[in-house]
Amino acid sequence: MPERLIAEGTRRGLRLTRRDIVLGHYVSFSDEVRVTDLVEAMDAAIRDLDVPTNRKFICITHSTGGPLVRMWYERFYAGNRRRCPVSHLVMLAPANFGSALAQLGKSRVGQMASWFQGVEPGQGVLDWLELGSEALWAMNEAWIRSGARPPRLWPFVLIGQTIDRKLYDNLNTYTGEDGSDGVVRVASANLNASYVSLKPKPGSRRFDALEVNEVISGPKVAMRVVPGRAHAGKDLGIMRSVRSTRTNDSVDNEITVDAIMRCFLVRTRNQYNRLCAAFDAETEALQSQEQVEESPRFITRRTFVHDIYSQVIFRVRDSQQCELNDFELLLTAKRASPNTLPVGFLKDRQRNRLQRSTLTYYLNHNIMTGNTEIPGVREKSPGCTQLGLEVHAKPNRGLVRFKDAKLQASASILKAVLRANETVLVDIEIDRQVDKETFRLERTTKRRNFGKARPSGDRV
Repeated sequence: MPERLIAEGTRRGLRLTRRDIVLGHYVSFSDEVRVTDLVEAMDAAIRDLDVPTNRKFICITHSTGGPLVRMWYERFYAGNRRRCPVSHLVMLAPANFGSALAQLGKSRVGQMASWFQGVEPGQGVLDWLELGSEALWAMNEAWIRSGARPPRLWPFVLIGQTIDRKLYDNLNTYTGEDGSDGVVRVASANLNASYVSLKPKPGSRRFDALEVNEVISGPKVAMRVVPGRAHAGKDLGIMRSVRSTRTNDSVDNEITVDAIMRCFLVRTRNQYNRLCAAFDAETEALQSQEQVEESPRFITRRTFVHDIYSQVIFRVRDSQQCELNDFELLLTAKRASPNTLPVGFLKDRQRNRLQRSTLTYYLNHNIMTGNTEIPGVREKSPGCTQLGLEVHAKPNRGLVRFKDAKLQASASILKAVLRANETVLVDIEIDRQVDKETFRLERTTKRRNFGKARPSGDRV
Protein backbone atom coordinates (compact mmCIF):
# COMPACT_ATOMS: atom_id res chain seq x y z
CA MET A 1 0.00 0.00 0.00
CA PRO A 2 2.71 2.62 0.79
CA GLU A 3 4.36 2.12 -2.61
CA ARG A 4 1.02 2.29 -4.36
CA LEU A 5 -0.08 5.51 -2.64
CA ILE A 6 3.19 7.26 -3.47
CA ALA A 7 2.88 6.23 -7.12
CA GLU A 8 -0.78 7.28 -7.22
CA GLY A 9 0.00 10.65 -5.65
CA THR A 10 2.74 11.32 -8.19
CA ARG A 11 0.39 10.37 -11.02
CA ARG A 12 -2.11 12.94 -9.76
CA GLY A 13 0.46 15.71 -9.74
CA LEU A 14 1.08 15.89 -6.00
CA ARG A 15 4.50 17.18 -5.05
CA LEU A 16 5.80 14.25 -3.05
CA THR A 17 9.27 13.61 -1.73
CA ARG A 18 9.97 9.96 -1.16
CA ARG A 19 11.37 9.14 2.25
CA ASP A 20 11.75 5.99 4.30
CA ILE A 21 8.35 4.91 5.55
CA VAL A 22 8.02 4.29 9.26
CA LEU A 23 5.90 1.22 9.90
CA GLY A 24 4.32 1.09 13.32
CA HIS A 25 4.41 -2.26 15.10
CA TYR A 26 2.96 -2.80 18.52
CA VAL A 27 2.70 -5.70 20.93
CA SER A 28 -0.95 -6.57 21.33
CA PHE A 29 -0.67 -10.29 22.06
CA SER A 30 0.53 -10.10 25.69
CA ASP A 31 -2.27 -10.33 28.25
CA GLU A 32 -0.73 -7.69 30.51
CA VAL A 33 -0.63 -5.08 27.72
CA ARG A 34 -3.66 -2.78 27.75
CA VAL A 35 -4.57 -0.24 25.10
CA THR A 36 -3.66 2.59 27.48
CA ASP A 37 -0.14 1.11 27.56
CA LEU A 38 -0.03 1.08 23.76
CA VAL A 39 -1.14 4.73 23.71
CA GLU A 40 1.68 5.75 26.05
CA ALA A 41 4.22 3.75 24.05
CA MET A 42 2.92 5.17 20.76
CA ASP A 43 3.38 8.75 21.95
CA ALA A 44 6.90 8.02 23.10
CA ALA A 45 7.72 6.38 19.75
CA ILE A 46 6.45 9.42 17.81
CA ARG A 47 8.47 11.78 20.00
CA ASP A 48 11.54 9.64 19.34
CA LEU A 49 11.05 10.29 15.60
CA ASP A 50 11.67 13.97 16.31
CA VAL A 51 9.21 15.20 13.67
CA PRO A 52 9.95 18.89 12.85
CA THR A 53 7.43 21.20 14.51
CA ASN A 54 6.43 22.71 11.17
CA ARG A 55 5.66 19.35 9.58
CA LYS A 56 2.75 16.92 9.91
CA PHE A 57 2.14 13.37 8.77
CA ILE A 58 -0.81 11.29 7.57
CA CYS A 59 -1.69 8.27 9.66
CA ILE A 60 -3.28 5.21 8.00
CA THR A 61 -4.62 2.54 10.32
CA HIS A 62 -6.29 -0.85 10.00
CA SER A 63 -8.74 -2.51 12.40
CA THR A 64 -7.69 -1.92 16.05
CA GLY A 65 -5.26 0.78 14.95
CA GLY A 66 -8.12 3.23 14.31
CA PRO A 67 -9.50 3.50 17.87
CA LEU A 68 -5.94 3.18 19.22
CA VAL A 69 -4.85 6.37 17.43
CA ARG A 70 -8.09 8.07 18.43
CA MET A 71 -7.39 7.28 22.09
CA TRP A 72 -3.86 8.60 21.65
CA TYR A 73 -5.29 11.84 20.28
CA GLU A 74 -7.80 12.13 23.15
CA ARG A 75 -5.08 11.43 25.72
CA PHE A 76 -2.46 13.88 24.49
CA TYR A 77 -4.07 16.50 22.24
CA ALA A 78 -7.82 16.94 22.68
CA GLY A 79 -8.66 19.94 24.84
CA ASN A 80 -5.11 21.28 25.19
CA ARG A 81 -2.74 23.45 23.18
CA ARG A 82 -0.23 20.77 22.32
CA ARG A 83 0.18 20.65 18.54
CA CYS A 84 -0.94 17.33 17.02
CA PRO A 85 1.55 16.05 14.43
CA VAL A 86 -1.18 14.14 12.54
CA SER A 87 -3.06 16.03 9.83
CA HIS A 88 -5.17 13.19 8.35
CA LEU A 89 -6.34 10.01 10.08
CA VAL A 90 -7.48 7.47 7.48
CA MET A 91 -9.01 4.46 9.25
CA LEU A 92 -9.47 1.24 7.27
CA ALA A 93 -12.11 -1.05 8.83
CA PRO A 94 -11.66 0.47 12.30
CA ALA A 95 -13.30 -1.17 15.31
CA ASN A 96 -14.31 2.22 16.72
CA PHE A 97 -17.16 0.78 18.79
CA GLY A 98 -15.59 -2.66 19.11
CA SER A 99 -16.13 -6.03 17.47
CA ALA A 100 -18.66 -8.77 18.27
CA LEU A 101 -15.86 -11.31 17.82
CA ALA A 102 -13.84 -9.98 20.76
CA GLN A 103 -16.10 -11.77 23.26
CA LEU A 104 -15.06 -15.20 22.00
CA GLY A 105 -11.73 -15.15 23.85
CA LYS A 106 -8.16 -14.90 22.68
CA SER A 107 -7.52 -18.55 21.76
CA ARG A 108 -10.62 -18.74 19.56
CA VAL A 109 -10.11 -15.33 17.97
CA GLY A 110 -6.44 -16.04 17.34
CA GLN A 111 -7.36 -19.09 15.26
CA MET A 112 -9.58 -17.08 12.90
CA ALA A 113 -7.98 -16.19 9.61
CA SER A 114 -10.21 -13.12 9.38
CA TRP A 115 -8.71 -11.58 12.54
CA PHE A 116 -5.05 -10.59 13.01
CA GLN A 117 -3.80 -12.94 10.31
CA GLY A 118 -3.55 -15.76 12.83
CA VAL A 119 -1.88 -13.71 15.61
CA GLU A 120 -3.44 -14.45 18.99
CA PRO A 121 -4.49 -11.14 20.58
CA GLY A 122 -3.93 -10.50 24.27
CA GLN A 123 -6.83 -10.49 26.71
CA GLY A 124 -6.21 -6.86 27.67
CA VAL A 125 -6.79 -5.72 24.08
CA LEU A 126 -9.79 -8.01 23.60
CA ASP A 127 -11.46 -6.68 26.76
CA TRP A 128 -11.05 -3.17 25.36
CA LEU A 129 -12.44 -4.20 21.96
CA GLU A 130 -15.53 -5.93 23.33
CA LEU A 131 -18.83 -4.25 22.45
CA GLY A 132 -19.92 -1.96 25.28
CA SER A 133 -16.55 -1.88 27.06
CA GLU A 134 -16.12 0.92 29.57
CA ALA A 135 -13.11 2.40 27.76
CA LEU A 136 -14.74 2.48 24.33
CA TRP A 137 -17.97 3.92 25.77
CA ALA A 138 -16.06 6.73 27.51
CA MET A 139 -14.01 7.59 24.42
CA ASN A 140 -16.96 7.52 22.04
CA GLU A 141 -19.26 9.50 24.35
CA ALA A 142 -16.53 12.15 24.64
CA TRP A 143 -16.24 12.18 20.85
CA ILE A 144 -20.00 12.61 20.40
CA ARG A 145 -20.08 15.41 22.97
CA SER A 146 -17.14 17.22 21.37
CA GLY A 147 -19.61 18.93 19.04
CA ALA A 148 -17.17 19.56 16.22
CA ARG A 149 -14.36 17.93 14.28
CA PRO A 150 -11.12 17.90 16.29
CA PRO A 151 -9.02 20.96 15.34
CA ARG A 152 -6.48 20.31 12.60
CA LEU A 153 -7.19 16.59 12.45
CA TRP A 154 -9.27 15.24 9.56
CA PRO A 155 -10.81 11.80 10.35
CA PHE A 156 -11.93 9.38 7.61
CA VAL A 157 -13.49 5.91 7.78
CA LEU A 158 -13.35 3.38 4.93
CA ILE A 159 -14.81 -0.11 5.33
CA GLY A 160 -16.15 -2.90 3.14
CA GLN A 161 -19.23 -5.03 3.69
CA THR A 162 -18.16 -8.06 1.69
CA ILE A 163 -17.70 -11.44 3.33
CA ASP A 164 -14.69 -13.40 2.10
CA ARG A 165 -16.20 -16.90 2.05
CA LYS A 166 -12.69 -18.38 2.14
CA LEU A 167 -12.25 -16.93 5.64
CA TYR A 168 -15.73 -17.84 6.89
CA ASP A 169 -15.67 -19.79 10.13
CA ASN A 170 -18.56 -22.26 10.18
CA LEU A 171 -18.41 -22.45 13.97
CA ASN A 172 -19.01 -18.72 14.37
CA THR A 173 -21.55 -16.83 12.30
CA TYR A 174 -20.05 -13.45 13.21
CA THR A 175 -17.45 -14.06 10.47
CA GLY A 176 -20.28 -13.98 7.92
CA GLU A 177 -22.49 -11.39 9.60
CA ASP A 178 -24.56 -9.09 7.37
CA GLY A 179 -23.61 -5.44 7.52
CA SER A 180 -19.99 -6.27 8.37
CA ASP A 181 -16.69 -7.11 6.69
CA GLY A 182 -16.41 -10.40 8.58
CA VAL A 183 -14.84 -8.84 11.69
CA VAL A 184 -16.13 -5.27 12.13
CA ARG A 185 -19.68 -4.06 11.55
CA VAL A 186 -20.15 -1.00 9.35
CA ALA A 187 -22.12 0.61 12.20
CA SER A 188 -19.27 -0.16 14.60
CA ALA A 189 -16.67 1.44 12.34
CA ASN A 190 -18.71 4.54 11.55
CA LEU A 191 -17.87 7.55 13.71
CA ASN A 192 -21.13 9.27 12.83
CA ALA A 193 -22.83 8.39 16.09
CA SER A 194 -25.30 9.68 18.69
CA TYR A 195 -25.90 9.67 22.43
CA VAL A 196 -29.34 9.42 24.09
CA SER A 197 -30.02 9.77 27.82
CA LEU A 198 -33.22 8.44 29.44
CA LYS A 199 -34.25 9.28 33.00
CA PRO A 200 -37.35 8.55 35.11
CA LYS A 201 -40.10 11.15 35.36
CA PRO A 202 -40.79 12.31 38.93
CA GLY A 203 -44.00 11.10 40.57
CA SER A 204 -44.28 7.69 38.90
CA ARG A 205 -46.21 5.10 40.91
CA ARG A 206 -46.64 1.61 39.48
CA PHE A 207 -43.55 1.85 37.27
CA ASP A 208 -40.85 4.34 36.37
CA ALA A 209 -41.96 6.27 33.30
CA LEU A 210 -38.81 7.15 31.39
CA GLU A 211 -38.37 10.34 29.42
CA VAL A 212 -35.70 11.65 27.07
CA ASN A 213 -33.17 13.79 28.91
CA GLU A 214 -30.58 14.32 26.13
CA VAL A 215 -30.14 13.60 22.43
CA ILE A 216 -26.72 14.52 21.05
CA SER A 217 -25.37 13.88 17.56
CA GLY A 218 -21.63 13.68 17.13
CA PRO A 219 -19.45 15.52 14.60
CA LYS A 220 -19.96 14.73 10.93
CA VAL A 221 -17.29 12.32 9.69
CA ALA A 222 -16.39 11.28 6.15
CA MET A 223 -17.35 7.58 5.98
CA ARG A 224 -17.53 5.39 2.90
CA VAL A 225 -18.45 1.76 2.35
CA VAL A 226 -16.18 0.57 -0.46
CA PRO A 227 -17.21 -2.24 -2.80
CA GLY A 228 -15.92 -5.79 -2.71
CA ARG A 229 -13.69 -5.38 0.33
CA ALA A 230 -13.48 -7.62 3.40
CA HIS A 231 -11.60 -7.13 6.66
CA ALA A 232 -8.60 -9.31 5.88
CA GLY A 233 -7.06 -11.56 3.25
CA LYS A 234 -4.78 -10.90 0.29
CA ASP A 235 -7.61 -11.14 -2.25
CA LEU A 236 -10.40 -9.07 -0.66
CA GLY A 237 -8.80 -7.49 2.42
CA ILE A 238 -9.21 -3.73 2.41
CA MET A 239 -5.50 -3.30 3.14
CA ARG A 240 -3.70 -6.42 1.91
CA SER A 241 -5.47 -6.54 -1.47
CA VAL A 242 -3.87 -3.25 -2.58
CA ARG A 243 -1.17 -3.87 -5.19
CA SER A 244 1.93 -1.71 -5.71
CA THR A 245 0.92 -0.85 -9.29
CA ARG A 246 -2.37 -0.12 -11.02
CA THR A 247 -4.21 -3.16 -12.34
CA ASN A 248 -7.05 -3.44 -14.81
CA ASP A 249 -8.52 -6.62 -13.36
CA SER A 250 -9.85 -5.13 -10.11
CA VAL A 251 -12.14 -2.14 -10.33
CA ASP A 252 -12.94 -2.49 -6.62
CA ASN A 253 -9.26 -2.21 -5.74
CA GLU A 254 -8.96 1.01 -7.73
CA ILE A 255 -11.99 2.47 -5.92
CA THR A 256 -10.37 1.78 -2.55
CA VAL A 257 -7.10 3.48 -3.50
CA ASP A 258 -9.02 6.37 -5.09
CA ALA A 259 -11.02 6.87 -1.87
CA ILE A 260 -7.80 7.03 0.18
CA MET A 261 -6.29 9.59 -2.21
CA ARG A 262 -9.44 11.73 -2.00
CA CYS A 263 -8.95 11.79 1.77
CA PHE A 264 -5.35 12.96 1.31
CA LEU A 265 -6.45 15.89 -0.84
CA VAL A 266 -8.66 17.47 1.85
CA ARG A 267 -7.20 20.77 3.08
CA THR A 268 -10.19 22.91 4.11
CA ARG A 269 -13.46 22.55 5.97
CA ASN A 270 -15.46 23.05 2.77
CA GLN A 271 -13.48 20.29 1.03
CA TYR A 272 -14.11 17.99 3.97
CA ASN A 273 -17.85 18.72 3.94
CA ARG A 274 -18.04 18.04 0.20
CA LEU A 275 -16.23 14.72 0.64
CA CYS A 276 -18.63 13.76 3.46
CA ALA A 277 -21.59 14.38 1.14
CA ALA A 278 -19.95 12.49 -1.74
CA PHE A 279 -19.09 9.50 0.47
CA ASP A 280 -22.68 9.41 1.81
CA ALA A 281 -24.12 9.33 -1.71
CA GLU A 282 -21.65 6.68 -2.89
CA THR A 283 -22.35 4.50 0.17
CA GLU A 284 -26.11 4.73 -0.37
CA ALA A 285 -25.75 3.75 -4.04
CA LEU A 286 -23.40 0.87 -3.24
CA GLN A 287 -25.56 -0.61 -0.49
CA SER A 288 -28.56 -0.52 -2.79
CA GLN A 289 -26.53 -2.19 -5.53
CA GLU A 290 -25.05 -4.87 -3.22
CA GLN A 291 -28.27 -5.69 -1.37
CA VAL A 292 -28.74 -8.98 -3.24
CA GLU A 293 -25.80 -11.35 -3.78
CA GLU A 294 -25.98 -14.50 -5.89
CA SER A 295 -23.17 -16.74 -4.69
CA PRO A 296 -22.04 -19.77 -6.73
CA ARG A 297 -19.58 -20.93 -4.04
CA PHE A 298 -22.02 -23.47 -2.59
CA ILE A 299 -23.32 -26.81 -3.88
CA THR A 300 -26.52 -25.08 -4.89
CA ARG A 301 -26.57 -21.45 -5.91
CA ARG A 302 -27.51 -19.32 -2.89
CA THR A 303 -28.96 -15.85 -2.59
CA PHE A 304 -27.77 -13.55 0.21
CA VAL A 305 -29.61 -10.38 1.19
CA HIS A 306 -27.35 -7.66 2.57
CA ASP A 307 -29.53 -5.23 4.46
CA ILE A 308 -28.45 -2.07 6.25
CA TYR A 309 -28.04 -2.39 10.01
CA SER A 310 -28.11 -0.19 13.09
CA GLN A 311 -26.28 -0.79 16.36
CA VAL A 312 -27.61 0.37 19.73
CA ILE A 313 -25.53 0.02 22.90
CA PHE A 314 -27.59 0.34 26.08
CA ARG A 315 -26.06 1.09 29.47
CA VAL A 316 -28.34 0.68 32.50
CA ARG A 317 -27.42 2.33 35.80
CA ASP A 318 -29.34 3.36 38.90
CA SER A 319 -29.91 6.88 40.23
CA GLN A 320 -26.68 6.60 42.25
CA GLN A 321 -24.77 5.88 39.00
CA CYS A 322 -24.09 2.29 40.00
CA GLU A 323 -24.12 -0.36 37.29
CA LEU A 324 -27.08 -2.74 37.17
CA ASN A 325 -26.04 -6.29 36.41
CA ASP A 326 -29.37 -8.12 36.67
CA PHE A 327 -31.96 -6.80 34.25
CA GLU A 328 -33.86 -7.59 31.08
CA LEU A 329 -34.39 -5.02 28.36
CA LEU A 330 -37.23 -5.33 25.86
CA LEU A 331 -37.90 -3.18 22.82
CA THR A 332 -41.56 -2.33 22.22
CA ALA A 333 -43.65 -0.82 19.44
CA LYS A 334 -47.37 -0.19 19.02
CA ARG A 335 -49.57 -0.85 22.06
CA ALA A 336 -46.40 -0.88 24.19
CA SER A 337 -45.82 -4.48 23.16
CA PRO A 338 -42.67 -6.30 21.98
CA ASN A 339 -44.92 -8.53 19.88
CA THR A 340 -45.75 -5.71 17.44
CA LEU A 341 -42.15 -5.40 16.24
CA PRO A 342 -41.56 -6.75 12.72
CA VAL A 343 -40.39 -10.35 12.30
CA GLY A 344 -36.63 -10.65 11.90
CA PHE A 345 -35.78 -7.16 13.19
CA LEU A 346 -33.17 -8.39 15.69
CA LYS A 347 -29.96 -9.77 14.23
CA ASP A 348 -27.92 -10.11 17.42
CA ARG A 349 -27.83 -9.21 21.11
CA GLN A 350 -24.65 -9.30 23.19
CA ARG A 351 -23.97 -8.41 26.83
CA ASN A 352 -20.48 -7.27 27.77
CA ARG A 353 -18.71 -9.87 29.94
CA LEU A 354 -17.03 -7.37 32.28
CA GLN A 355 -19.49 -4.46 32.19
CA ARG A 356 -22.71 -6.41 32.65
CA SER A 357 -24.66 -3.18 32.59
CA THR A 358 -24.09 -2.74 28.85
CA LEU A 359 -26.13 -4.59 26.24
CA THR A 360 -25.67 -4.26 22.47
CA TYR A 361 -28.56 -4.72 20.07
CA TYR A 362 -27.84 -5.21 16.35
CA LEU A 363 -30.97 -4.25 14.41
CA ASN A 364 -31.95 -4.77 10.78
CA HIS A 365 -32.65 -1.21 9.65
CA ASN A 366 -34.45 -2.28 6.46
CA ILE A 367 -36.90 -4.50 8.33
CA MET A 368 -37.42 -1.99 11.14
CA THR A 369 -38.26 0.86 8.74
CA GLY A 370 -39.98 -1.25 6.06
CA ASN A 371 -38.37 -3.11 3.18
CA THR A 372 -39.26 -3.41 -0.47
CA GLU A 373 -40.03 -6.74 -2.10
CA ILE A 374 -37.16 -8.87 -3.38
CA PRO A 375 -38.76 -11.24 -5.92
CA GLY A 376 -38.34 -14.86 -4.97
CA VAL A 377 -36.51 -13.97 -1.77
CA ARG A 378 -38.56 -11.69 0.48
CA GLU A 379 -41.96 -10.03 0.51
CA LYS A 380 -42.54 -6.36 1.14
CA SER A 381 -43.11 -5.44 4.80
CA PRO A 382 -44.25 -2.16 6.37
CA GLY A 383 -41.81 -2.00 9.28
CA CYS A 384 -42.72 -0.12 12.44
CA THR A 385 -43.48 3.55 13.05
CA GLN A 386 -42.81 3.68 16.79
CA LEU A 387 -40.20 2.44 19.22
CA GLY A 388 -40.10 2.21 23.01
CA LEU A 389 -38.55 -0.02 25.66
CA GLU A 390 -39.00 -1.68 29.03
CA VAL A 391 -36.38 -2.48 31.65
CA HIS A 392 -37.11 -5.13 34.28
CA ALA A 393 -34.38 -4.83 36.92
CA LYS A 394 -33.73 -7.05 39.93
CA PRO A 395 -34.28 -7.04 42.84
CA ASN A 396 -37.84 -5.79 42.58
CA ARG A 397 -38.54 -6.29 46.30
CA GLY A 398 -36.59 -5.94 49.55
CA LEU A 399 -34.77 -3.13 51.35
CA VAL A 400 -33.31 -1.92 48.05
CA ARG A 401 -35.48 -2.45 45.00
CA PHE A 402 -36.28 -1.28 41.49
CA LYS A 403 -39.58 -0.78 39.75
CA ASP A 404 -40.03 -1.69 36.12
CA ALA A 405 -39.06 1.21 33.84
CA LYS A 406 -40.91 1.96 30.62
CA LEU A 407 -40.36 4.38 27.76
CA GLN A 408 -43.50 5.13 25.77
CA ALA A 409 -43.16 4.02 22.14
CA SER A 410 -43.06 6.96 19.73
CA ALA A 411 -41.88 8.00 16.28
CA SER A 412 -39.34 10.41 17.80
CA ILE A 413 -37.65 7.60 19.76
CA LEU A 414 -37.49 5.47 16.61
CA LYS A 415 -35.81 8.33 14.75
CA ALA A 416 -33.34 9.02 17.56
CA VAL A 417 -32.29 5.42 18.21
CA LEU A 418 -32.48 3.78 14.79
CA ARG A 419 -29.76 5.30 12.56
CA ALA A 420 -28.68 3.54 9.36
CA ASN A 421 -25.05 2.31 9.47
CA GLU A 422 -24.57 4.03 12.82
CA THR A 423 -24.17 3.30 16.52
CA VAL A 424 -26.29 5.03 19.17
CA LEU A 425 -25.27 5.00 22.84
CA VAL A 426 -28.35 4.93 25.10
CA ASP A 427 -27.86 5.72 28.80
CA ILE A 428 -30.77 4.52 30.95
CA GLU A 429 -31.19 5.60 34.57
CA ILE A 430 -33.41 3.54 36.89
CA ASP A 431 -34.63 4.95 40.20
CA ARG A 432 -32.97 3.15 43.12
CA GLN A 433 -35.54 2.81 45.91
CA VAL A 434 -34.17 2.48 49.44
CA ASP A 435 -36.63 1.37 52.14
CA LYS A 436 -36.87 3.32 55.41
CA GLU A 437 -36.16 0.12 57.33
CA THR A 438 -32.60 0.23 55.98
CA PHE A 439 -31.70 2.77 58.69
CA ARG A 440 -33.87 3.88 61.64
CA LEU A 441 -33.31 5.93 64.79
CA GLU A 442 -35.55 4.83 67.69
CA ARG A 443 -36.06 6.27 71.16
CA THR A 444 -35.24 3.08 73.03
CA THR A 445 -32.31 1.39 74.73
CA LYS A 446 -33.66 -2.13 74.36
CA ARG A 447 -31.70 -4.68 72.38
CA ARG A 448 -33.13 -5.62 69.00
CA ASN A 449 -32.32 -8.22 66.34
CA PHE A 450 -31.75 -6.27 63.12
CA GLY A 451 -31.22 -9.46 61.16
CA LYS A 452 -34.98 -9.87 60.91
CA ALA A 453 -35.65 -6.40 59.49
CA ARG A 454 -38.33 -6.42 56.80
CA PRO A 455 -39.08 -3.68 54.29
CA SER A 456 -41.86 -1.33 55.33
CA GLY A 457 -42.83 -0.35 51.82
CA ASP A 458 -41.95 3.30 52.53
CA ARG A 459 -38.91 4.67 50.74
CA VAL A 460 -36.49 7.21 52.14
